[in-house]
Amino acid sequence: MRRLVLFGAIALACTAERDATRRAEVATLPDGVAARVGDDDISAELVARVAAAQSVSPAEARERLVSDALFAAHARRVLAGTGQIESAERSALARAVLEEIRHEAEAAGPPSDAEVEEVTALRWLDFARPALVRTVHAVVLDDAPKKSEKTRRVAERIHEAVSGVTDAETFEAKVKAVDAEGLKTKVEHLPPVALDGRSGDPKQPPTAEVARFEVDFTRGAHAIREVPGTSGVVETRYGLHVILALERLPEKTVPLEERRLVMRREIIDRRARKRHQSILEAVNQATPVMLDRGANELLARVRIGE
Repeated sequence: MRRLVLFGAIALACTAERDATRRAEVATLPDGVAARVGDDDISAELVARVAAAQSVSPAEARERLVSDALFAAHARRVLAGTGQIESAERSALARAVLEEIRHEAEAAGPPSDAEVEEVTALRWLDFARPALVRTVHAVVLDDAPKKSEKTRRVAERIHEAVSGVTDAETFEAKVKAVDAEGLKTKVEHLPPVALDGRSGDPKQPPTAEVARFEVDFTRGAHAIREVPGTSGVVETRYGLHVILALERLPEKTVPLEERRLVMRREIIDRRARKRHQSILEAVNQATPVMLDRGANELLARVRIGE
């Protein structure tokens, strides 16, 4: 046991401010307790954390915590029965849990290889991008397992019409000029696509989900030797395609240690979010939540921003 500082919350906190230590009584407190304000203990660990977070001395951190406790004691007296104390305490407790979650995420150490690879899979365009091909294609739609002779005839006609074409505008015009014999055809301008079917544009913001193309199509796109240039007729389950490759984007690979450094903050955030979600799910199962039947009608009457 050590000789530490015992504070009595005798006067109003609004008069305490930073001279709180001048009104202190010296007493022996339990181990780990740096100060006591009324019935509230202030731990030595909390003092150390506040000192580190606010870049002040332990004595100054302790004094600030004492001042806060005095204000809290005053608030309990003057705001009792208004519901404001309970609301503030709920908010403070929630913030404390969130701060502890953040502290745990930071204390877990540098990003592991598995964590880095998990983020890399999500942000593959930035950190582990295979070669991509940007294309525009024409397709004669026919989802039958065996394509009809008419479908093949129209597709070959399109292939002949666009032979030697190197720009999307001319490609589209020539496709539309072909007699489709009543079959449905369309021209689409597509995002860059990898050989494995993943697609994404490094020049555009990332999307939540990665669009994927059929491998039969991507093989046809990547098989084009001269870029810009056209493919032969490529068959997929959707129909028969003729592809114009407009641009080939080289692969991009960022070394593991560089990714670990760049992704550190993002990975810590992901750790915290996972922990937050697990706590929320556990609390939801253990704590019943009930809403009043008339609450929606009551809330609808509340005016906001006036």
